[in-house]
Amino acid sequence: MTNIYIHLISTILCRNVLEIKESECRVHSQAEDLKGSLDEQSQELRVKAAIKAEAACHQRLSATEAEIAELRAKLDASERDVFELKEAIKSTDKEAEVYISEIELVSESEDKGSTAFCYPRSRHWQSTFNKLMHQWNHMKYNVIEAVRSTKEDRHLAINLESALLELMDAEKELKWLKYAVSTSQESERKMLEEELKELNNRVAELTSETGEAAIQRLQDEIKDCRSMLKCCVCSERPKEVVIVKCYYLFCNPRIQRNLEIRHRRCPGCGTAFGQNDVRFVKI
Repeated sequence: MTNIYIHLISTILCRNVLEIKESECRVHSQAEDLKGSLDEQSQELRVKAAIKAEAACHQRLSATEAEIAELRAKLDASERDVFELKEAIKSTDKEAEVYISEIELVSESEDKGSTAFCYPRSRHWQSTFNKLMHQWNHMKYNVIEAVRSTKEDRHLAINLESALLELMDAEKELKWLKYAVSTSQESERKMLEEELKELNNRVAELTSETGEAAIQRLQDEIKDCRSMLKCCVCSERPKEVVIVKCYYLFCNPRIQRNLEIRHRRCPGCGTAFGQNDVRFVKI
């Protein structure tokens, strides 16, 4: 009987120790996986976000620079057109002054009586003058439109330059963010290592507590097993005989006493039994 107890206890202890070790290995493995997963995911997300932001910033910067270059070219062309129109107006003004002087001379000649000679020239000069005035007004309108367009282009160029400055500031901020991410990785790694260390300490504590709890549980199980093997009437002697009518087990002295005093009923359920209903068992 003692060998059975020892073998039972040894088997249960070995099984629980193995379960505890396997649980400890699983916890360590999960902790390592968690640490690696958190580290990789954190770095991957930060790197992807930084790369995406950098690409978007460079794209916006390139588009803005191209647009500014195009507007500057248009602005230079508009300024050249304005300059050419102003020069043309100056030339037209000079020609108009010459024609006006000639018209005035014709008018003076008419006043002096040379009507027959001056009349055709007067009509010619008047037609030329009207044509020049029409050209001058047309050029003046073109100059006004060119100046207005130039002002609008300048205003747009100023706005785009402001946007370019903002993008440059954003690029600087992005570089600072990348630097901050790279410098924070080491501190985050240290923090994760500290968390892992703390987790390992907790695992060790839990393992220790689990061992104590397992020992206590095994002791309770052994106590229960012993109580199950003892007679339920006297609670001292082991179960040795069984009543085959009801299959209750008791110690032999209790059943023999009942047979001797002719109280032949099962102490557990009250079923009547005789000497032939009692059998010895080996547990």
